[in-house]
Amino acid sequence: MNEPEDPGGTPKRSKILRKRGVKECGPEAGGGEDVFIPFFKPGYLRLYPEHCTNTDFKVFVESQDQQIKLGNKSPVYLNHIFTSDVKGVVALHRVNANKIAVVFKQYNTANNFITNTDFLTKHNLKAHIPAAQIEKTGIIRYVPTNISNKELYTKLSSIYEIISVRRFTKKVGQSTVGLETVSITFLSNVLPDNIQYDLFSFRVFEYVPPLQQCFRCFKFNHPAKICNGKQRCSICAGEHNFRDCDKKENLCCVNCSGPHLAISKSCPIKMKKILEKKGNITYASVANTITTSDFPSLPTQSSSIVKTLPSTSQNVHKLNKNVKIVNNVNKTVPEPNLNQTQLKTQIVNNKNILMAMVQTLVELGNKTDNEPVTSLFIKDLLLKNLSH
Repeated sequence: MNEPEDPGGTPKRSKILRKRGVKECGPEAGGGEDVFIPFFKPGYLRLYPEHCTNTDFKVFVESQDQQIKLGNKSPVYLNHIFTSDVKGVVALHRVNANKIAVVFKQYNTANNFITNTDFLTKHNLKAHIPAAQIEKTGIIRYVPTNISNKELYTKLSSIYEIISVRRFTKKVGQSTVGLETVSITFLSNVLPDNIQYDLFSFRVFEYVPPLQQCFRCFKFNHPAKICNGKQRCSICAGEHNFRDCDKKENLCCVNCSGPHLAISKSCPIKMKKILEKKGNITYASVANTITTSDFPSLPTQSSSIVKTLPSTSQNVHKLNKNVKIVNNVNKTVPEPNLNQTQLKTQIVNNKNILMAMVQTLVELGNKTDNEPVTSLFIKDLLLKNLSH
């Protein structure tokens, strides 16, 4: 494989755009006649770049035989084969039943292990570097659909080397229709701000992969291949395959017990998981950052509405000291002199206000439109959440 011109990691970004030649884009890489086939760099083998900034260099290893669970093998056996035949190994970790992680301290020893076909063949193993270690995928939008993935790979230029190009598609009837969104994978741990198509600059956005749902237990964030849960029915939530279900009229979701299929997009648990994935924000992560010192005190009366919030920032936690509490929509309570300790305790112990504030923070973090975020906007959003 040719050494990458712009290795992964987090090197200082150069303003010089490196363009690859058309000779790298042969039909063997997947261009072909079908414009929707993902296009990959010809002959690409995932190896750690020379200037990679990782502190540990992981390689995932599993057996060529799907019936052999390498992750369940004896640690004594694994220690023996990897310490006697492989140089530079500093640690072994179980990833799952099928897979282990072999950790190196130097990039070149990790790369040498990947290409050590004698050892891998002897023990009937296969090895690869996790994509997340050295690659990062972003998306560009509003790309004309008449431009093929191959042409994009040929003409796009970036400060980081481009590994693959894939256009998003959707099914319309029996046909596949290309969309104007394209994913670009870079040999880097970070994304460039922009990439160039001739003179035109596309802004690069972070790619959020779809939520993974197991089709065995129907929980999230793991595949059925490594699922340790019981087989569940996506129709009635029983402990059987959906093909054997005799209660198809009684829909019951495994996750929320609602009257819908477990794979339904309308499931509130699934919708929450999707929002968390998109914004990388969870109710727990926000709530855990809230302490009594983050809030001014509230009056001793039963409170339901907080008057204002301060201007938004990346960490919007504190309320404006000038707060006004009302018992209901029609009656306003004067703001008395308050004991600080009592006020702090009051707001933290008021679950309705606390969860409304958390919901407001989550919505602000997931906000994608261009509407300016002002104090009035935050106030209205909080009042809306308090009224629910």
